Amino acid sequence: MTPEQREAYDLHKKGMGKREIARMLGKNESTIRDRIRRAERYLQTDPAVQGAMSEVGMQDIGVLHSGWVKTDGASLYFQQPKDNDTTDTLDRIKEYFTGLPAIDLPPKQTGPSDADLLTVYPIPDAHIGMRAWAKETGEAYDTDIAVDRIQSGIGQCVQSSPASSEAIIIALGDLLHANDNTNMTPASKHVLDVDSRHYRNLEAAIYAIAAAAEMAAQKHDKVTVVVQRGNHDESAYMAVMFALAERYREDSRINVQKRPGEFFVHQFGLCLLASQHGDKAKAERLVMHLADEWPEMWGATRHRYYFTGHLHHSKMQDVGGVQVEQLRAVTARDAYAASNAYSARAQFQAITYHRNLGEVSRVKVNI
Repeated sequence: MTPEQREAYDLHKKGMGKREIARMLGKNESTIRDRIRRAERYLQTDPAVQGAMSEVGMQDIGVLHSGWVKTDGASLYFQQPKDNDTTDTLDRIKEYFTGLPAIDLPPKQTGPSDADLLTVYPIPDAHIGMRAWAKETGEAYDTDIAVDRIQSGIGQCVQSSPASSEAIIIALGDLLHANDNTNMTPASKHVLDVDSRHYRNLEAAIYAIAAAAEMAAQKHDKVTVVVQRGNHDESAYMAVMFALAERYREDSRINVQKRPGEFFVHQFGLCLLASQHGDKAKAERLVMHLADEWPEMWGATRHRYYFTGHLHHSKMQDVGGVQVEQLRAVTARDAYAASNAYSARAQFQAITYHRNLGEVSRVKVNI
Protein backbone atom coordinates (compact mmCIF):
# COMPACT_ATOMS: atom_id res chain seq x y z
CA MET A 1 0.00 0.00 0.00
CA THR A 2 1.35 3.42 -0.90
CA PRO A 3 1.61 6.14 1.79
CA GLU A 4 -1.02 8.18 -0.08
CA GLN A 5 -3.46 5.26 -0.06
CA ARG A 6 -2.81 4.61 3.64
CA GLU A 7 -3.40 8.27 4.48
CA ALA A 8 -6.74 8.41 2.64
CA TYR A 9 -7.85 5.05 4.07
CA ASP A 10 -7.00 6.02 7.67
CA LEU A 11 -8.87 9.33 7.39
CA HIS A 12 -11.88 7.54 5.93
CA LYS A 13 -11.84 4.96 8.76
CA LYS A 14 -11.91 7.83 11.24
CA GLY A 15 -15.28 8.88 9.82
CA MET A 16 -14.30 11.55 7.30
CA GLY A 17 -16.21 11.60 4.02
CA LYS A 18 -14.40 11.28 0.68
CA ARG A 19 -15.28 14.81 -0.34
CA GLU A 20 -14.01 16.16 2.97
CA ILE A 21 -10.75 14.23 2.59
CA ALA A 22 -10.35 15.53 -0.97
CA ARG A 23 -10.73 19.12 0.21
CA MET A 24 -8.26 18.60 3.04
CA LEU A 25 -5.61 17.00 0.82
CA GLY A 26 -6.23 19.25 -2.17
CA LYS A 27 -7.16 16.36 -4.48
CA ASN A 28 -10.13 15.46 -6.69
CA GLU A 29 -12.77 13.36 -4.96
CA SER A 30 -12.27 10.68 -7.65
CA THR A 31 -8.58 10.41 -6.68
CA ILE A 32 -9.48 9.87 -3.01
CA ARG A 33 -12.07 7.24 -3.92
CA ASP A 34 -9.50 5.39 -5.98
CA ARG A 35 -6.90 5.48 -3.18
CA ILE A 36 -9.38 4.15 -0.61
CA ARG A 37 -10.56 1.41 -2.95
CA ARG A 38 -7.01 0.28 -3.67
CA ALA A 39 -6.14 0.34 0.04
CA GLU A 40 -9.17 -1.83 0.85
CA ARG A 41 -8.23 -4.31 -1.86
CA TYR A 42 -4.69 -4.49 -0.53
CA LEU A 43 -5.85 -5.13 3.05
CA GLN A 44 -8.07 -7.98 1.82
CA THR A 45 -5.08 -9.69 0.16
CA ASP A 46 -3.47 -12.73 1.73
CA PRO A 47 -0.59 -11.56 4.02
CA ALA A 48 1.87 -13.86 2.25
CA VAL A 49 1.03 -12.24 -1.06
CA GLN A 50 1.34 -8.79 0.51
CA GLY A 51 4.82 -9.66 1.69
CA ALA A 52 5.88 -11.04 -1.69
CA MET A 53 4.62 -7.96 -3.47
CA SER A 54 6.34 -5.68 -1.00
CA GLU A 55 9.64 -7.48 -1.53
CA VAL A 56 9.57 -6.81 -5.29
CA GLY A 57 8.30 -3.24 -5.00
CA MET A 58 4.73 -3.92 -6.13
CA GLN A 59 2.75 -2.55 -3.23
CA ASP A 60 -0.09 -1.38 -5.46
CA ILE A 61 -2.41 -4.37 -5.81
CA GLY A 62 -3.78 -2.81 -9.01
CA VAL A 63 -0.50 -3.63 -10.75
CA LEU A 64 -0.31 -7.36 -10.08
CA HIS A 65 -3.17 -9.83 -10.48
CA SER A 66 -1.30 -13.14 -10.36
CA GLY A 67 2.14 -14.70 -10.25
CA TRP A 68 4.54 -17.18 -8.70
CA VAL A 69 6.08 -16.79 -5.28
CA LYS A 70 9.24 -18.90 -4.99
CA THR A 71 10.29 -20.16 -1.56
CA ASP A 72 13.08 -22.48 -0.46
CA GLY A 73 10.98 -25.57 -0.81
CA ALA A 74 8.26 -24.82 -3.30
CA SER A 75 6.79 -22.45 -5.84
CA LEU A 76 3.35 -21.12 -4.94
CA TYR A 77 0.96 -19.62 -7.49
CA PHE A 78 -1.48 -16.91 -6.40
CA GLN A 79 -4.26 -15.14 -8.27
CA GLN A 80 -6.11 -12.01 -7.21
CA PRO A 81 -9.75 -11.46 -8.16
CA LYS A 82 -9.66 -9.36 -11.33
CA ASP A 83 -12.20 -6.61 -11.75
CA ASN A 84 -14.34 -6.53 -14.85
CA ASP A 85 -12.24 -4.32 -17.12
CA THR A 86 -15.17 -2.59 -18.81
CA THR A 87 -17.00 -1.88 -15.57
CA ASP A 88 -13.83 -0.69 -13.85
CA THR A 89 -13.00 1.70 -16.71
CA LEU A 90 -16.53 3.12 -16.79
CA ASP A 91 -16.50 3.55 -13.01
CA ARG A 92 -13.20 5.41 -13.17
CA ILE A 93 -14.46 7.74 -15.90
CA LYS A 94 -17.68 8.36 -13.95
CA GLU A 95 -15.71 9.09 -10.79
CA TYR A 96 -13.44 11.46 -12.66
CA PHE A 97 -16.43 13.42 -13.95
CA THR A 98 -18.01 13.51 -10.48
CA GLY A 99 -14.86 14.80 -8.81
CA LEU A 100 -13.98 17.35 -11.46
CA PRO A 101 -14.94 20.80 -10.18
CA ALA A 102 -16.41 23.45 -12.44
CA ILE A 103 -13.85 26.12 -13.24
CA ASP A 104 -14.07 29.78 -12.29
CA LEU A 105 -12.05 31.44 -15.02
CA PRO A 106 -10.18 34.65 -14.32
CA PRO A 107 -11.62 37.72 -16.07
CA LYS A 108 -10.84 38.13 -19.76
CA GLN A 109 -7.92 40.40 -20.47
CA THR A 110 -9.10 43.94 -21.05
CA GLY A 111 -9.17 45.27 -24.59
CA PRO A 112 -11.64 45.46 -27.46
CA SER A 113 -12.54 42.41 -29.53
CA ASP A 114 -13.85 42.36 -33.08
CA ALA A 115 -17.32 40.84 -33.42
CA ASP A 116 -16.78 40.42 -37.18
CA LEU A 117 -13.88 38.02 -36.63
CA LEU A 118 -13.67 34.34 -35.62
CA THR A 119 -10.43 32.40 -35.05
CA VAL A 120 -10.07 28.63 -35.45
CA TYR A 121 -7.34 26.76 -33.53
CA PRO A 122 -7.15 23.22 -34.97
CA ILE A 123 -5.26 20.53 -33.02
CA PRO A 124 -4.85 17.66 -35.51
CA ASP A 125 -3.38 14.28 -34.58
CA ALA A 126 -1.68 15.08 -31.27
CA HIS A 127 -1.40 11.34 -30.42
CA ILE A 128 -1.04 11.94 -26.69
CA GLY A 129 0.40 8.77 -25.18
CA MET A 130 2.64 7.91 -28.13
CA ARG A 131 6.26 7.11 -27.37
CA ALA A 132 9.07 7.74 -29.86
CA TRP A 133 12.77 7.06 -29.29
CA ALA A 134 14.92 9.86 -30.69
CA LYS A 135 17.70 7.54 -31.86
CA GLU A 136 15.19 5.63 -33.97
CA THR A 137 12.83 8.38 -35.14
CA GLY A 138 14.99 11.51 -35.01
CA GLU A 139 12.90 13.13 -32.26
CA ALA A 140 11.71 12.06 -28.82
CA TYR A 141 8.00 12.12 -28.02
CA ASP A 142 5.93 11.06 -25.02
CA THR A 143 2.91 12.15 -22.99
CA ASP A 144 4.64 15.04 -21.23
CA ILE A 145 6.17 16.33 -24.47
CA ALA A 146 2.77 16.18 -26.19
CA VAL A 147 1.05 18.21 -23.45
CA ASP A 148 3.87 20.78 -23.37
CA ARG A 149 3.74 21.02 -27.17
CA ILE A 150 0.01 21.76 -27.18
CA GLN A 151 0.33 24.37 -24.44
CA SER A 152 3.26 26.07 -26.16
CA GLY A 153 1.86 25.88 -29.70
CA ILE A 154 -1.63 27.09 -28.86
CA GLY A 155 -0.20 29.73 -26.53
CA GLN A 156 1.92 31.19 -29.34
CA CYS A 157 -1.03 31.07 -31.75
CA VAL A 158 -3.32 32.85 -29.28
CA GLN A 159 -0.73 35.52 -28.60
CA SER A 160 -0.18 36.23 -32.31
CA SER A 161 -3.80 36.10 -33.50
CA PRO A 162 -6.21 39.04 -33.87
CA ALA A 163 -8.56 39.75 -30.96
CA SER A 164 -11.58 38.10 -32.54
CA SER A 165 -14.75 37.92 -30.52
CA GLU A 166 -15.17 34.19 -31.14
CA ALA A 167 -12.75 31.28 -31.17
CA ILE A 168 -13.13 27.58 -31.95
CA ILE A 169 -10.67 24.94 -30.74
CA ILE A 170 -10.98 21.75 -32.80
CA ALA A 171 -9.26 18.58 -31.56
CA LEU A 172 -9.37 17.03 -35.00
CA GLY A 173 -9.21 13.34 -34.09
CA ASP A 174 -6.41 11.10 -32.80
CA LEU A 175 -5.96 13.34 -29.79
CA LEU A 176 -5.02 10.10 -28.01
CA HIS A 177 -2.62 7.59 -29.52
CA ALA A 178 -4.42 4.57 -28.06
CA ASN A 179 -8.10 3.92 -27.44
CA ASP A 180 -7.61 1.68 -24.38
CA ASN A 181 -5.09 -0.43 -22.47
CA THR A 182 -4.74 -2.97 -25.30
CA ASN A 183 -2.36 -0.48 -27.01
CA MET A 184 -3.65 -1.41 -30.46
CA THR A 185 -5.61 0.52 -33.06
CA PRO A 186 -9.31 -0.37 -32.66
CA ALA A 187 -10.01 -1.47 -36.24
CA SER A 188 -6.72 -2.80 -37.65
CA LYS A 189 -5.25 -4.04 -34.36
CA HIS A 190 -1.85 -2.56 -35.15
CA VAL A 191 0.43 -2.68 -32.10
CA LEU A 192 1.30 0.83 -30.89
CA ASP A 193 4.31 2.29 -29.11
CA VAL A 194 2.62 3.70 -26.01
CA ASP A 195 3.99 5.81 -23.17
CA SER A 196 2.56 5.13 -19.69
CA ARG A 197 -0.96 3.91 -18.85
CA HIS A 198 -4.14 4.76 -20.71
CA TYR A 199 -5.66 6.24 -17.56
CA ARG A 200 -2.81 8.74 -17.26
CA ASN A 201 -2.87 9.58 -20.97
CA LEU A 202 -6.60 10.22 -20.84
CA GLU A 203 -6.11 12.62 -17.96
CA ALA A 204 -3.27 14.33 -19.85
CA ALA A 205 -5.48 14.82 -22.92
CA ILE A 206 -8.22 16.41 -20.82
CA TYR A 207 -5.69 18.72 -19.20
CA ALA A 208 -4.10 19.71 -22.54
CA ILE A 209 -7.37 20.73 -24.21
CA ALA A 210 -8.54 22.50 -21.04
CA ALA A 211 -5.30 24.49 -21.01
CA ALA A 212 -5.81 25.44 -24.67
CA ALA A 213 -9.40 26.51 -24.02
CA GLU A 214 -8.48 28.63 -21.01
CA MET A 215 -5.62 30.34 -22.85
CA ALA A 216 -8.02 31.20 -25.67
CA ALA A 217 -10.60 32.48 -23.18
CA GLN A 218 -8.13 35.10 -21.99
CA LYS A 219 -8.27 36.72 -25.44
CA HIS A 220 -11.63 35.87 -26.97
CA ASP A 221 -15.10 36.61 -25.60
CA LYS A 222 -16.49 33.18 -26.52
CA VAL A 223 -14.64 29.88 -26.99
CA THR A 224 -16.18 26.72 -28.48
CA VAL A 225 -14.36 23.43 -27.91
CA VAL A 226 -14.86 20.55 -30.36
CA VAL A 227 -13.38 17.09 -29.69
CA GLN A 228 -13.68 14.77 -32.68
CA ARG A 229 -13.23 11.05 -33.14
CA GLY A 230 -10.12 9.62 -34.76
CA ASN A 231 -9.23 6.14 -35.91
CA HIS A 232 -6.84 5.78 -32.94
CA ASP A 233 -9.32 7.01 -30.28
CA GLU A 234 -12.66 5.82 -31.60
CA SER A 235 -14.38 5.89 -28.21
CA ALA A 236 -11.76 7.42 -25.87
CA TYR A 237 -12.35 10.85 -27.41
CA MET A 238 -15.83 10.83 -25.83
CA ALA A 239 -14.33 10.65 -22.34
CA VAL A 240 -12.34 13.83 -23.09
CA MET A 241 -15.40 15.54 -24.55
CA PHE A 242 -17.69 14.70 -21.62
CA ALA A 243 -15.05 15.56 -19.01
CA LEU A 244 -14.52 19.00 -20.56
CA ALA A 245 -18.25 19.59 -20.86
CA GLU A 246 -18.58 18.86 -17.15
CA ARG A 247 -15.60 21.07 -16.33
CA TYR A 248 -17.16 24.10 -18.04
CA ARG A 249 -20.81 23.31 -17.36
CA GLU A 250 -21.38 26.60 -15.52
CA ASP A 251 -19.09 28.81 -17.56
CA SER A 252 -20.66 31.23 -20.03
CA ARG A 253 -17.44 31.84 -22.00
CA ILE A 254 -16.37 28.28 -22.83
CA ASN A 255 -18.82 25.94 -24.52
CA VAL A 256 -17.96 22.30 -25.23
CA GLN A 257 -19.91 20.93 -28.17
CA LYS A 258 -21.56 17.66 -27.16
CA ARG A 259 -23.15 16.18 -30.25
CA PRO A 260 -23.16 12.62 -31.57
CA GLY A 261 -21.61 12.05 -34.96
CA GLU A 262 -18.25 12.68 -36.59
CA PHE A 263 -18.81 15.99 -38.37
CA PHE A 264 -18.44 19.54 -37.12
CA VAL A 265 -20.25 22.24 -39.09
CA HIS A 266 -20.55 25.91 -38.14
CA GLN A 267 -21.83 29.00 -39.93
CA PHE A 268 -20.26 32.39 -39.26
CA GLY A 269 -21.86 35.06 -41.43
CA LEU A 270 -21.04 34.15 -45.04
CA CYS A 271 -18.46 31.57 -43.88
CA LEU A 272 -19.13 27.84 -43.59
CA LEU A 273 -16.61 25.91 -41.45
CA ALA A 274 -16.53 22.11 -41.32
CA SER A 275 -14.19 19.37 -40.12
CA GLN A 276 -13.84 15.60 -39.90
CA HIS A 277 -10.83 13.43 -39.04
CA GLY A 278 -10.39 12.45 -42.68
CA ASP A 279 -10.00 8.68 -42.44
CA LYS A 280 -13.32 7.62 -43.96
CA ALA A 281 -13.89 9.68 -47.11
CA LYS A 282 -11.94 11.60 -49.73
CA ALA A 283 -12.32 15.34 -50.21
CA GLU A 284 -14.85 15.11 -53.05
CA ARG A 285 -17.24 12.96 -51.04
CA LEU A 286 -16.88 15.12 -47.93
CA VAL A 287 -17.85 18.20 -49.96
CA MET A 288 -20.87 16.46 -51.52
CA HIS A 289 -21.95 15.26 -48.07
CA LEU A 290 -21.61 18.78 -46.68
CA ALA A 291 -23.85 20.25 -49.39
CA ASP A 292 -26.40 17.45 -49.06
CA GLU A 293 -26.66 17.36 -45.25
CA TRP A 294 -26.53 21.10 -44.57
CA PRO A 295 -28.16 22.72 -47.63
CA GLU A 296 -29.42 25.77 -45.71
CA MET A 297 -25.91 26.67 -44.50
CA TRP A 298 -24.50 25.90 -47.93
CA GLY A 299 -26.96 28.21 -49.66
CA ALA A 300 -26.48 31.02 -47.12
CA THR A 301 -22.66 31.11 -47.38
CA ARG A 302 -20.06 32.11 -49.94
CA HIS A 303 -16.76 31.16 -48.24
CA ARG A 304 -16.55 27.47 -47.34
CA TYR A 305 -13.70 25.68 -45.55
CA TYR A 306 -13.22 22.02 -44.65
CA PHE A 307 -10.47 20.75 -42.30
CA THR A 308 -9.19 17.18 -42.09
CA GLY A 309 -6.15 15.49 -40.55
CA HIS A 310 -5.25 11.80 -40.38
CA LEU A 311 -2.41 11.68 -42.95
CA HIS A 312 -0.14 14.08 -41.02
CA HIS A 313 1.02 16.15 -44.01
CA SER A 314 -0.26 19.37 -45.56
CA LYS A 315 -2.48 19.43 -48.62
CA MET A 316 -4.91 22.12 -49.79
CA GLN A 317 -7.33 21.91 -52.70
CA ASP A 318 -10.45 23.64 -54.01
CA VAL A 319 -13.31 21.17 -54.45
CA GLY A 320 -16.72 22.34 -55.67
CA GLY A 321 -16.63 25.72 -53.97
CA VAL A 322 -14.95 24.46 -50.77
CA GLN A 323 -11.33 24.93 -49.70
CA VAL A 324 -10.43 21.51 -48.32
CA GLU A 325 -7.32 21.57 -46.15
CA GLN A 326 -5.54 18.52 -44.81
CA LEU A 327 -3.51 19.76 -41.83
CA ARG A 328 -0.08 18.81 -40.61
CA ALA A 329 -0.08 16.76 -37.41
CA VAL A 330 0.92 18.02 -33.99
CA THR A 331 2.73 14.77 -33.10
CA ALA A 332 6.28 13.77 -33.87
CA ARG A 333 6.94 10.73 -36.06
CA ASP A 334 6.64 7.28 -34.54
CA ALA A 335 8.76 4.26 -35.49
CA TYR A 336 6.33 3.25 -38.25
CA ALA A 337 6.42 6.70 -39.88
CA ALA A 338 10.20 6.91 -39.64
CA SER A 339 10.73 3.46 -41.14
CA ASN A 340 8.44 4.31 -44.05
CA ALA A 341 10.31 7.55 -44.84
CA TYR A 342 7.48 9.90 -43.86
CA SER A 343 8.93 13.34 -43.26
CA ALA A 344 6.06 15.73 -42.51
CA ARG A 345 6.78 18.43 -39.92
CA ALA A 346 4.62 19.21 -36.88
CA GLN A 347 2.72 22.48 -36.95
CA PHE A 348 0.08 24.56 -35.16
CA GLN A 349 -2.10 27.11 -36.93
CA ALA A 350 -4.62 29.80 -36.07
CA ILE A 351 -6.89 30.88 -38.93
CA THR A 352 -9.03 34.01 -38.57
CA TYR A 353 -12.15 34.65 -40.65
CA HIS A 354 -14.16 37.80 -41.32
CA ARG A 355 -17.88 37.08 -41.32
CA ASN A 356 -18.27 38.63 -44.80
CA LEU A 357 -14.81 38.32 -46.40
CA GLY A 358 -13.68 34.82 -45.40
CA GLU A 359 -10.10 34.10 -44.31
CA VAL A 360 -8.19 37.28 -43.45
CA SER A 361 -5.31 36.09 -41.24
CA ARG A 362 -3.24 32.98 -40.58
CA VAL A 363 -0.61 32.26 -37.92
CA LYS A 364 1.70 29.26 -38.22
CA VAL A 365 3.89 27.85 -35.46
CA ASN A 366 6.34 25.20 -36.64
CA ILE A 367 7.65 22.66 -34.12
